[in-house]
Amino acid sequence: MRVEADREAIFGEEAVQIRRVTLPKDNGRNGVMTGTVIAGYCEVDMPSFDGKKHWYPVEGLVGENGEKIVEEEIELPEESDDSEDSVESEADEE
Repeated sequence: MRVEADREAIFGEEAVQIRRVTLPKDNGRNGVMTGTVIAGYCEVDMPSFDGKKHWYPVEGLVGENGEKIVEEEIELPEESDDSEDSVESEADEE
């Protein structure tokens, strides 16, 4: 994929910093998405730029064939608390 972003996120232990970036016009903009997305920023491995991982906004990423990358939210079903209830009822029986 290709990075067309003009900013990146720097995640620290206690804060997040957003800063402007200037990427080279050549293949230095090419990277590999790791699949991790936090607050609209995707982690991208940039081996042709500096070999490090960077966080770019999802809307600033373009696929290999020019397709727009979008963030999709997938809802996970909540786990039921039945297991806790059964443990408590077993303790009540004793």
